[in-house]
Amino acid sequence: MSLRELQRLAELNGVQTFYLDAANKQRTASPEALSNLLKALGVPAGNGKEIKESLRASRLRPFRRGIEPVIVCREKEETKFVLHLPAKLAQKRLRTLIRFEGGREEVLIPKMRTPGMREVENERFATKEILLPRLPPGYHKLEVSAGDTGYRAQILSAPVRSYPASEKKSWGAFLPMYAAHSKESWGAGNFSDWERLSRWLGSEGAGVAAALPLLSAFLDYPVCEPSPYSPASRLFWNEFYIDVTRVPEFALCREARAMVASRSFQKDLRNFRRSEMIDYSAQWKARRKVFELLAKYFFSEDSARRAEFNLFVHGRPEVNDYAAFRAACDTLKTSWHNWPQRMRAGRLRAGDYDEFTRKFHLYIQWLAHSQIDELVRDGEKHGVRLYLDLPLGVNPDGYDVWRERDSFALEASAGAPPDLFFSRGQDWGFAPLHPQRIRESGYRHVLAYLRFQMSRTRMLRIDHVMGLHRLYWVPRGFGPAQGTYVNYAAEEWHAIFNLESHRHQTLLVGENLGTVPPAVNESMERHGLRKMYVLPFEERPNPKAALAPPPALSVASLNTHDMPTFVAHWRGDDLAERIKLGLLSPGDLKRERQHREKLKIAVIRFLKAEGFLKSQKPSVREVLRAVLAWLRASRAETLLVNLEDLWLEERPQNVPGTTTERPNWRRKARLTLEQIMAGKRLRKLLPPR
Repeated sequence: MSLRELQRLAELNGVQTFYLDAANKQRTASPEALSNLLKALGVPAGNGKEIKESLRASRLRPFRRGIEPVIVCREKEETKFVLHLPAKLAQKRLRTLIRFEGGREEVLIPKMRTPGMREVENERFATKEILLPRLPPGYHKLEVSAGDTGYRAQILSAPVRSYPASEKKSWGAFLPMYAAHSKESWGAGNFSDWERLSRWLGSEGAGVAAALPLLSAFLDYPVCEPSPYSPASRLFWNEFYIDVTRVPEFALCREARAMVASRSFQKDLRNFRRSEMIDYSAQWKARRKVFELLAKYFFSEDSARRAEFNLFVHGRPEVNDYAAFRAACDTLKTSWHNWPQRMRAGRLRAGDYDEFTRKFHLYIQWLAHSQIDELVRDGEKHGVRLYLDLPLGVNPDGYDVWRERDSFALEASAGAPPDLFFSRGQDWGFAPLHPQRIRESGYRHVLAYLRFQMSRTRMLRIDHVMGLHRLYWVPRGFGPAQGTYVNYAAEEWHAIFNLESHRHQTLLVGENLGTVPPAVNESMERHGLRKMYVLPFEERPNPKAALAPPPALSVASLNTHDMPTFVAHWRGDDLAERIKLGLLSPGDLKRERQHREKLKIAVIRFLKAEGFLKSQKPSVREVLRAVLAWLRASRAETLLVNLEDLWLEERPQNVPGTTTERPNWRRKARLTLEQIMAGKRLRKLLPPR
């Protein structure tokens, strides 16, 4: 086997043979990693013979395919694409047909140029350059035929830039929905709590309320997964956030009310409310008993709400499939990877699951849809937009991977290469989307989850926006440091995001933190995506320029859900945490502490010079207020305030690189909603109206 041939095969299939790490050092992928990643892509590369055969097939693929499966057209611009024809068809008359979104068809006589003939692997092809006219925005189908041979492509005709910026600057607040608990909630925040929080934020002049992903989650079988970034599906909502007491059936079902009023249930509620941490499994077990009683009552009565329910199911037929999947999970109590072959292949039948359990999942998904719709409507009525996160991946045991397995590369997982924080790299445990198969399907699955999210939010944060361009893949059975990057068709992704953002009037924010190639930020600029400005990444030891100014199209914040709180960063508590996790040596700790002190001194001097800080020896709270005021006065389009910073919370919501070592995604806010909304000291720290 020739290493050069293997590397060439990898390059032809979008697998990077080397990359630059966070320290700008070149890392080369091993032959074993390349072979296994090619296998994950469906390209045989186990030995020299397979590599030679795959090389030939890869070189021929674009010519035999004739036309790329996806063509990007910029709205109101002419578009050129290349058509490859076997030599015997070179003189055939071409017929070009566009099937426009909406059904209209049009036969075109496009401008054309034939550069000449080309020989590839002993096969001859004629290459023609075809110019399409200006097309309206939308998803159109292109059909080109030469004699009896036809070629098809998906046309993405989209604006160059995403939905435009608002005319005025705004500020908003962030708090995970599970953490935003009230005296009435059952031990964790819910849709009703968030509605109250949004109203209060609106009354204080905020225009944005930011939550973590609210997507469907595993709460019982096959596993209880607390991370909102490992959802069971990106196509359905998380039923954990339903306010049970707000469900109309709760007021009518005596049996459910009696259960909630019982001594044992009330004891559980008291424990849930007193606990600093959320026990998702225990809380869901208690709630599910009530939901099952409500479902039995609902399906036994012929009410007007049944008509609403039927409309919901009819309007989203995929919810039936999802409910059957969840019912099968409840019945077999194991991952779908371990199901019998027929079920594993996506074919479920009556008898594979309990029928009431299927109806139960339909019912609670409908309740979740109804309550989040009310939340969005109420927030917008009070001038507050719901700001959601689009997670990069989904749980490998989840519905999306089971139903759309051809869209995923199941023999690999996504992650991140070694960097200054994670010297061993990261393996996030979910299968990445297959870059070619999603193109060949016209991005069907991507469109489905994008439309689902954008239909309920006016601001969408794209987790790890670099994934539109490339994603770090780890072959199955390999360590996180042994992976490499796989490329995606970035312009196609941007075209879809831009088109959907205009149709749903949703602002797009790209999470461009970490190892970010220059091309990513350039692309974000070109396509009008808001960037993230996070204060600790912008601190410099130079007092005259201690804080880099935020760009105009940006969302500025003091931190993110994956970072230390403001006070923890300011005091250096996160450095001690990194020592505990083995991410820093004692020598590194000393240097980091010295560097952090220089940064603090520079930031204080900078804020004084800018007129935002007057005290000679400012407290942490005074520095916090000054930094928020400086950010509010900056060019940033949106300032996002972590509410926990306002009461100087020391503990983060998530410590990346840990699972059972830290209580990630389970910590409730120290203050209840009632305390937050009544706190005068907190109000003083909020940005001015």
